[in-house]
Amino acid sequence: MLAIEVELLTGCYAATAHNDRRRAEWPPHPARLFSALVAVLHDREAVDQAERDALLWLEQQGAPSLRVDPEEKVGRRQVHDVYVPVNDITFGDDDAIRNSEMKLAAAKSSADRIKAQAAVDMAVKNAFALSKCSGKALKIAAALLPERRIRQVRTFPVVLPETPAFAFLWPNADPAPHRGALTRLCARVTRLGHSSSLVRCAMVESGLSPTLLPNENGDVVLRVFGPGQLDRLVGAFEHHRGCQSRVLPARPQRYGPAFESMGSTPHVASAFSSNDWVIFERVGGSRPVASRATDLARALRGALIEVHGNQNLPTSLSGHTEHGPTHQPHLAFVPLPLVGNEHADGALMGCALVLPRELPKNDREVLLRLVAKWEKERANERGNLTLAGGSLPPFHVRRIEASAKATLDPMRWSRASRRFITATPIALDKNPGNLRSNTGSTARKAVLEAQANISNACYRVVGIRPISVEVSLVPLLPGAQHVRAFPPWPGRPGRTPRVRVHADIQFAEPVSGPLLLGAGRYFGLGLCLPVEDR
Repeated sequence: MLAIEVELLTGCYAATAHNDRRRAEWPPHPARLFSALVAVLHDREAVDQAERDALLWLEQQGAPSLRVDPEEKVGRRQVHDVYVPVNDITFGDDDAIRNSEMKLAAAKSSADRIKAQAAVDMAVKNAFALSKCSGKALKIAAALLPERRIRQVRTFPVVLPETPAFAFLWPNADPAPHRGALTRLCARVTRLGHSSSLVRCAMVESGLSPTLLPNENGDVVLRVFGPGQLDRLVGAFEHHRGCQSRVLPARPQRYGPAFESMGSTPHVASAFSSNDWVIFERVGGSRPVASRATDLARALRGALIEVHGNQNLPTSLSGHTEHGPTHQPHLAFVPLPLVGNEHADGALMGCALVLPRELPKNDREVLLRLVAKWEKERANERGNLTLAGGSLPPFHVRRIEASAKATLDPMRWSRASRRFITATPIALDKNPGNLRSNTGSTARKAVLEAQANISNACYRVVGIRPISVEVSLVPLLPGAQHVRAFPPWPGRPGRTPRVRVHADIQFAEPVSGPLLLGAGRYFGLGLCLPVEDR
């Protein structure tokens, strides 16, 4: 067994999530560890061949298991915008200076470095000579003064785990032939992630049990490495030379909890998939808020389903049988509002097709063909699509694989939690009575009936009932909208409007979302956000 332990010397882990610059990465990604090992491999002028062979062997061992604190045992530092002075203000011919600096970085011998440094000095001298009297040169010179330095916004998200250490484990690997080289590499790793994230990295004896295992049905997606990763990292460096933006080469791998080692039982899961989503990000047009969610959901359904005919589609997609609506979980059209933080305004950042957890493979392929046909027929040259209909102004979206916006991350809505709060109100299946009554007994009876209604809705979606339900007519999350701001549901002639309420729901054990509740759950109502118990 190979086990590499990483101890956080400051007790915190500072590494930005690859798809959300305002959120810290957790759990740590194996690809980040491998990159740190490759960095120390090249920290000397001559690469140690034994150490390189050790990394070539390591990349063949597959995705590791992890021993790491779960999300519920992790604290997150509140993120604030920090404006950092820019250090790369240059004069004159920026390309000439940058090219000479890249040659200096690539120089290996002392003679080459001396020659490259002379080229850098000459490029800077020529730039000053060419522009010393120009207005541009004066503006740049003024920008170098401390009080005029340009500042760019930066964020420094940090995780504070309960246990200031974690480990990467390869249970079936025998590191004996490479133990010495791997030990030397680990000993030279001083940070993981941001430069403030100081670590001690070392190989340890077996005996550690994993808490996360590679699992194709898992809810956690981490970046891992595989065969050829060392060459890809070297090739990427040859391209960017540390001077240009870059993306860590990696492949995604799903992980799930190792319940046996944790002495616990699996989380209760929603009837809807936690990660099998088709996501559309807003790229322009109107900017509606959460109260227009049902209009947007209907526009999305009309673009994908109704134009192709409900009767020709599987029940899991259309939601209908030949005898009427089905009672089985089916495809949900879910607009995603910006809620739950101090800057939330309830704006719809996009929408998602949320598939049922038990969707047959053939039905999923039918859905993807519908999406592809819609894009082929309706998308403009940029790949943008327009949703509109009824009173909804044009809303422009584009299908994406992953978004930097946390609101469009399925894990924001699907992570396991004991507590959920409604982002959009729940349309109750039955009329509970007058919740606004001035008579105490009447209002209390209506509240109890609404609580029972929501408890039944939870049982239908996740299979267990909550231990606590608090109902409210006013929003309970920052950015959420008042129930009266939402149009009547279902809003069709001859249909009685449903009573809508916000709710704070708590379970006795963690529940994996997404939690979609009530009569309008397939059209954006009853969307619940998992929140920290703390």
